[in-house]
Formats: sequence, structure tokens, C-alpha cells
Amino acid sequence: MKNRFNSLVFLIITLAFLSCAGDETAIPELICNQPDLIVNNTVAEVRNNTNPVAAKYLYDDIIEGYVVSSDESGNFFKTISFQTLPTKNAAAQGFSIGVDATNTYIDYRVGKKVFIKLKNQFTDINYGSLRIGSLFVNAYGNTSVGRIDQNDYKNVLNASCVVMDENKLVRSLTVSELLNDDNINTLVELSNVQFSDDAMGRHYFEETNTIGGATNWNLRDKAGNQVIFRTSRYANFASKLVPKGSGTVRGILTKYSSDYQIMVRSDKDIFMEGKRSVPFFSEDFQMVQNNVNLSLPGWSNIVEKGTKLWKSIVYAGNGYAEFNTTSTTAAEIVAWIVSPKINISDYKNSVLSFRSAQHDLKVDSPLNSLEVYLSTDFDGSNVTKAKWTKLDAILPTLSTPVRQFISSDRIDLSSYSGDIHIAFKYVGSGKDKVLNGAFMIDDVVIVGDK
Repeated sequence: MKNRFNSLVFLIITLAFLSCAGDETAIPELICNQPDLIVNNTVAEVRNNTNPVAAKYLYDDIIEGYVVSSDESGNFFKTISFQTLPTKNAAAQGFSIGVDATNTYIDYRVGKKVFIKLKNQFTDINYGSLRIGSLFVNAYGNTSVGRIDQNDYKNVLNASCVVMDENKLVRSLTVSELLNDDNINTLVELSNVQFSDDAMGRHYFEETNTIGGATNWNLRDKAGNQVIFRTSRYANFASKLVPKGSGTVRGILTKYSSDYQIMVRSDKDIFMEGKRSVPFFSEDFQMVQNNVNLSLPGWSNIVEKGTKLWKSIVYAGNGYAEFNTTSTTAAEIVAWIVSPKINISDYKNSVLSFRSAQHDLKVDSPLNSLEVYLSTDFDGSNVTKAKWTKLDAILPTLSTPVRQFISSDRIDLSSYSGDIHIAFKYVGSGKDKVLNGAFMIDDVVIVGDK
């Protein structure tokens, strides 16, 4: 009886203790006390009223944007990319704000809605991107939009209580759709892409391939479209090897000069478990010398009319073939570069792709043009005796941004077998200055199923 009484007392004391302990350690309900400001302007309207010259914003306006970048892994430095929420009727609008602070991901996590107070800030358009921030004056007195002081940026960037799932912010685009100023500073995802061959066995960042403290590799799709993939030396994944497969990449589109660049928040944005597509013919012109007549093993450089040959050019570390009418006064120019003999018999569903660009064009005309051909009977020297089939390809025009390489798209070669040659033919004039200019060729690739 005594033992039963003692057990009962022990049970009562234990329950009382647990009840008190539960009251003392209960997790308080989290209450968000962030401001819910009233938005009275749109990002689109602000952008429409902004130009390349930094200007002070004089109105008491507030816009909103969702954070899409992150400096947690070190690939982004003292800048935050924002975008609006895409809808069925309106694409996302992106912009960036520089802040003189690090570890901003703590307060401005991906998906966080932020109210931006514009009054007394400065805006400009830089390489197609809307920037908001403080005024920066360089040593020469030139002004631009710079970073907001570390003591002020939280007064400008007011984080709300709303956090949007980033899957509602991201847009799936092809590489060709991606390369547009309207996509800058927005969250995008590319599918069925892989790193270019020169990145295989290399690290995301390498000292031997450094431009402005970061390494640029290329992401390529099956149609030959490509975009720069940029990794900072300070990214915590910089020393990892570039993946060999194919798959998806999610990141922020940026731009420097005419070069579009995609930057990931971390290596978790990269998923490449698919099979890599390996070309059976590839020429990236990286072995050429600068500003000499193009000379590569197996390639033919032929003048049909005039005297000038195609040149090889190396610019900013990239090699390519170029025909430029500078320093020639020939009334008619016809010049060819022809690939080595390529046997495609062992491959099915063969596809050709290449990239091309223009500069100094004055007019779109068949008398000043770049054309692409295929031959099955070229003898290696005489282009006029061979039978040539003109191939349908996307080529640069006067409206194509100067020196911006565009993809030819996929050119179906599945109806051919045996030996073929691919040729690039320039037609123009050195005498008629309306019919001159330059075309560039790069990254000629043929892929197929073995």
C-alpha cells in the first residue's frame, strides 16, 4: 500500500513539473513586424523614364521587387538582383541595386518581397540593365550609379513579410530566348545545355582563364546557341570541376558590354546528370593567330573574285574567322573558307550549327552578304567546279547588335551521307562603300547519333 502511495505522489509531481516546464519553454509565435508599404509606381514605368546617364530620382515613389540573387555562396558581390512577378500578360522586369555590404542574403533571401524607396536615389541604364543606387564619381569626374552606403541601404530596401517560392519567379527559356536585354537581372532556367568542350576537366574558376576576377566558360545547347557562364574567384564552389554531362542551369542573366552572362547563386543551381552530346566535327578557331590570313589544317581559304582572303582574328581571348572589306578597293569580292572533308556516314540525324556576327554593315543586301553551302564533290581547291547546296541558316543582319555572335540554329544534315564540305561564302565590294562591312564565323559543330 505504501509503495502504491509513493508511486502516485511521484506521478503527480512529475506531471506538475512537465506542465511547468512546458509553459516555460513554449516556442513563441513568430510575428512579422516588417513594414507593408504602399507601392505607387511600377518597375516598367521607372525603366521607361531612365536613360544611360545617372539621374537623381526626385519623386516620393515606392516600387516592389522580389530578390532573385544571393551572395551566400560568394558568386555575387555587393549587388542584389530583383525582379517583378511574371504573369500571363507581362514578363518579369529585372533590376539591380548595389549595396556596400556583404552577407545581405541574411535579410534579403531569395523570394523575399522588398519595397524600394526611390526618392533621392539615382538610376541609370547600364548595358541594358536598370540600376538603382547612390551616385558614384570616378577619378575622371564621370558619374554613374554606385552602391548604397552600408548605413543607408536598409532605409531604401524595406524587406516585407512576404516570401515567394522561387519556382513561381523562375522562367524556363531556351538559350536563344534568353539573349535579350528584357531578361537581364531575372531568374531563368535553361534545359538541355552542357558546358563547351574547352571546359571539360577544368574548374569553375581558373587563374589561367580570368577576366575581371572571374572565369568565363560557355554553356551550349543542341542548336549551337551559347551563353557565357561566369564564376567569381570568391565563389565557394570555384575550385570544383565543371560537370561533364548535360542538364539544367538556373541563374541570373547579366550583361557586360555586348556579352550576355548567366551567374548561378550556388552550384546547387546546376544539375547535369544527362548524357553529354559529343560533336564528331568541331572547329572553334582557338588555335589561330591574330590578323593573318586564315590557315588551319584541312581548311581552304579561296578568293573567287578580288584579292583579299578571309582573316583569323583573336579578340578578348576568342578566336574566329572574319572577312572585312577594309584595305581593299575591288569592285566585286567573292571569298570562301571551306571546311576539311567530313565523313558523316557513321552518324544518324546529323545536325550542323555555327555562330556568326557582323560589324560595320551599311545595308542588308545580297550584294553584301554571308552564305553557307554544302558540297559532296569539292576537290579541295576549285570552288567553281564543285556543286554547292545553299543551307538555310540564321545569319546576322544590320539589326543584329554589332559583334554579337548569334546561332545559326540547327541545320539538318540527315539526308546526306559520305564525305561533305561546309563552306562560308562572302559577297561584297570594297569600292562601293555601301556594300562593305564584315562578317565573323565561330564554333562550327556537327553532332549526330552514332
